[in-house]
Amino acid sequence: MKKPFSLLAGAALSLVGSPVFAQSAESGAAPSSDQKATALEEVIVTARRRAENIQETPIAVTAISGEALREQGIVNTSELTKSVPSLQINEGQSNQIYIRGIGERSGFARVDPTVGVYLDDLFLPRTDGQLLDTVDVRSIQVLRGPQGTLFGKNTTGGALVLTLEKPNDTYEGYVEGTLGNYNARSFRAGLNMPITDNFYTRLAITVDKDDGFFEDKFQGSTYSSNDRKALVLQTRYEGEESLVLDTLFYAGKIDESFPAINCDFSSENGLFGEGLYVMWAGDTDPSNPTAYRENCEANSRTKGSVGDLETNMGANPMLDKRLDTFLFGLTAEWDYSDDITMKVVFGARKETEGPIASSDNDGGPENWSEAMNTDDGERDSFSLEYQVNGSAFDSRLNYTGGLFYMRETNFEPFGLLTNFAGVDAVTLGELAAGQIPSQPPQGGTTPFVGILSGPFTLSEFDLENNTFASFFQGSYDLTENLQVTAGIRYTAEKRASELAIFQADTDAISARVVGQPFISPATNNVITFGPSAGGFHQCLGGCTWRDDPVRVFQNQFLDNNGDGIPDIPMRDTPTFIDKKEKTFSKVTPMASVSYNLPPEWLDDSVLDSMMIYGTWSTGFKSGFFEPRLLDGLQEVAAEEVENREIGFKIDAFERSLRFNVALYHMDFDNMQLIQVSTDSAGNLAVIFRNAGASTITGGEMELTWMPSPIVMLNASFSKNDYEFQEFKDNDLLTAAATGNFVPEDRTDETFPASPETTASFGAQLMLPTDFGLIIPRVDLSYKSEIFFGLDEGSYNVYQRTGEGLGGSDAYTLVDVRLSWQNNEGDTTVAAFVKNVTDERYVIGTASVSDSVSTFNQTYGDPRRFGLMVRKTF
Repeated sequence: MKKPFSLLAGAALSLVGSPVFAQSAESGAAPSSDQKATALEEVIVTARRRAENIQETPIAVTAISGEALREQGIVNTSELTKSVPSLQINEGQSNQIYIRGIGERSGFARVDPTVGVYLDDLFLPRTDGQLLDTVDVRSIQVLRGPQGTLFGKNTTGGALVLTLEKPNDTYEGYVEGTLGNYNARSFRAGLNMPITDNFYTRLAITVDKDDGFFEDKFQGSTYSSNDRKALVLQTRYEGEESLVLDTLFYAGKIDESFPAINCDFSSENGLFGEGLYVMWAGDTDPSNPTAYRENCEANSRTKGSVGDLETNMGANPMLDKRLDTFLFGLTAEWDYSDDITMKVVFGARKETEGPIASSDNDGGPENWSEAMNTDDGERDSFSLEYQVNGSAFDSRLNYTGGLFYMRETNFEPFGLLTNFAGVDAVTLGELAAGQIPSQPPQGGTTPFVGILSGPFTLSEFDLENNTFASFFQGSYDLTENLQVTAGIRYTAEKRASELAIFQADTDAISARVVGQPFISPATNNVITFGPSAGGFHQCLGGCTWRDDPVRVFQNQFLDNNGDGIPDIPMRDTPTFIDKKEKTFSKVTPMASVSYNLPPEWLDDSVLDSMMIYGTWSTGFKSGFFEPRLLDGLQEVAAEEVENREIGFKIDAFERSLRFNVALYHMDFDNMQLIQVSTDSAGNLAVIFRNAGASTITGGEMELTWMPSPIVMLNASFSKNDYEFQEFKDNDLLTAAATGNFVPEDRTDETFPASPETTASFGAQLMLPTDFGLIIPRVDLSYKSEIFFGLDEGSYNVYQRTGEGLGGSDAYTLVDVRLSWQNNEGDTTVAAFVKNVTDERYVIGTASVSDSVSTFNQTYGDPRRFGLMVRKTF
């Protein structure tokens, strides 16, 4: 009789023969001494808060060891995006981590990340501190899908779990140095030193610098640089009765430049283009304003205004990136009994970001439209987690339960600059009548010089977040091969927000303008300062202007102290203060069933083991209060995700091949998306809104194969279909011009900032010689097109230009590495080239066509090469 597994085995192995595979969980694993030379090492993960074989864990998880990270040349967690399926990490003014299309792209302190990042069980709540250098890392696990039960923070996208090497009773250490092009130089060192028989210490440091690769020849500056330092000090005390007490102190300092941008003009119909016929410095004809477009195109690669890896962002683009991070952790673990282990994890974190950093909206050298941090941002938090891990019923039941609490306070000063612009009399009259402007007469009248939403608006946030959660999850072995798992979590997120808005002092602006010699009584021309002025201000009965009226006006408020902010008088007291408080709560359950096929079913096949599983899981991300200028704080609802997933995990060919597959469908409610809109007074604002409903359907595959003792192959593939089922927005031009909010349907758009398809392939040889081990390696990474727009106009442009303008084209990166290790195994020398083909690819920023009419692009690293030397002792 044919074995029950025959059909399943045939189907699974037919997939192995397909041209797309998946990344190994332990890409550099060496065979154990009691295995065949080509057998892959067992990979242990803690995705369910207990140590398990990855092939018996019913979760889509990728695990990469510290050794594998070094073999692939991965020095920062951002590089994981090259090999982990469905993982996308974008960089720009903020770090943006996406898993299966779910992520957060603003970096604002009021918004929680959708992907939780943990360092030795300590949750890192803010995106600017999440992309860590891989200093002294033992392993990294990437959990895909909602993590709504076990981990400290409830998340909708997934989790990155970093585990450090732990202090032990051996004197050992390492020293590592790297030199490369763009004056790259890095140094890493670690020392493990036992103090007594049961008290150990471990110290690791890293310094990573380069001069940057994006040059502004107009200003003689270079951007997109690295300057990062970190120190990690750990201790371990092994007490009596199984007590283990670990401490962690992490200090990190970043003092580098943000990535530079290039600009493409994306829409003539945008508000700052010709939508409102706004005149900027340099415009003289209101029927044909061109200065704004010309400013963007002065920094355009596609127009040839700047060369390759060049930018033109003006005298002071405010791209200094400074972040100081201090993290303290204390973990106590002890065996309460033979079957129960208890664990307490305490963490405290302090971050200071500042002083002034800008996100350039207009994209060119002029200082016309900017969003910026205006002072040091302070972010403090502490967390406390209590865990109980146990087993019962002769170890057939394994369970984890616990409590989690975190308190976080954030101070976030944020400024929005919309510099002085001009509107002619005909256009102004139509706007006052609530009409969308028609084209003004050629030549027009002398323009009214004013502002759209205030020349400068400062928002100061004081935020306090308190998170409480209780959780329990248990797995029960119904038989030797069949396991069921169920879990539940209650999360309560209390959000308290206080917003103070400071606006420009229009009386002081008026007094300065009136006192200038270029103004004289003549015609009935007037100057307006927008809604906050309460009307129009007469300049001594009228004003006469030179050929460039907006420039003349704007020049009265230049940046005098060099901080990058025009010298616009501000009011001493807030124009508006708002306070809101609410608790967002949710119960998130999960259930799964897994079956390990009996060994006797596999006797006549090439398979050594196979586990199949099905999982139903849910996730939750807190809502918050969003500032909408004069409308104050408005509630943004919590995100909720429901995931249905099936998969299998296979070891085959005497455990030389490992092949894992996951298929899933996710229902996503209230996705929190950043958009551009207006408040009820027509002032332009970047805000968050909820997309009512959406779905994600996809699949992921991972493969590792060691066909011979000297060959290791890795591959990965993911495909995700993103669909909005309900996504309403307002027509921005109508809202800004008339004050009327006309809904528009955006369900035909794709998800932003994440590719639908990713793939990777890696091949490594291990060639023993008389003088040591030679290890050549090549890695390929593919990403499909990515849409970076914020509004409907950007998606229309993106589609009309063949998925070009407003997004990133599909691209493939090739990395090569050649390593030599001496026979003693304590010295390694590696030469490497990353991005061998010198590909240009977009990794961040945004397209905003309906308002600022620009697509600002941040490019990933060009070709990089260097030499690394590592010595262990």
